[in-house]
Amino acid sequence: MWKAVQAGRLHRIHHGVYAVGRPELALRGRFMAAVLACGEGAVLSHGAAAALHGIRKWHGGRIDVSVPRESPISRPGIRTHRHPGLRPADVTVVDGIPVTSVSRTLLGLATFQREPQIERVCNQAATMRCLDMREMSDLLKRSRGRRGVRRLRNVLARGDLGENVPASGLEVRYRHLCAEAGLPKPEINRFLLLGDEYHKVDFLWRRQRVVIETDGSRYHSTGWQLARDAHRDELLTEHGYLHGRVREDEIEQAPNRAVARARDLLVQATRTTERRT
Repeated sequence: MWKAVQAGRLHRIHHGVYAVGRPELALRGRFMAAVLACGEGAVLSHGAAAALHGIRKWHGGRIDVSVPRESPISRPGIRTHRHPGLRPADVTVVDGIPVTSVSRTLLGLATFQREPQIERVCNQAATMRCLDMREMSDLLKRSRGRRGVRRLRNVLARGDLGENVPASGLEVRYRHLCAEAGLPKPEINRFLLLGDEYHKVDFLWRRQRVVIETDGSRYHSTGWQLARDAHRDELLTEHGYLHGRVREDEIEQAPNRAVARARDLLVQATRTTERRT
């Protein structure tokens, strides 16, 4: 090895880590070198992980690496974080580089960044469709009491992630019916935090706490999906939301009845609010 170093074929990047051919490394090469330098079980994390996932630009500085135990050795250009509790679900591989999952990366960023910064990264992850809210729910459940959990929950609970657009022709049709009927503009395809679980709802009137689900026969006919729908409905009721469902055939064949479902719930919510005040 030393002969190769002396001959200029190997170039030392970190202790025990060498580049072949030339010392200049692309960013991904620097990320991999940092992980290798930190030993077995090390994974890219925090800002470096966010850059590798493509949900935040790389701003330079030290490369964050999470390790399963206290590391007595410091490496130039590397910032280590001790994370003995990383589970297989918290780790993935991108371009051959071990890295924290998107959910774990967001939680790591939330330990030291402010909510507006976290919201921008969460929004990018949602726009790229790499934010798995079921995975996030599980992570936050088992991370109670950890630094950053409350901050990340606050951002996710606002529900302003991703594009507020219909995902299907059925939702497009129902949105038009609501607009034609003069109903307040709903949020579409939003995640709600219901207890410890995040659930996506089709149409949300947040101020009135009203939810409408549009049930297409293709996606709401399996026993598994029906069970999930029933569970979500129970949670919506438990957390004070009025909710209803409109079927695909109603939207197509009885549009007035379909839109009346939302109107009636909105009226009911308004009356309930007035009685309380």
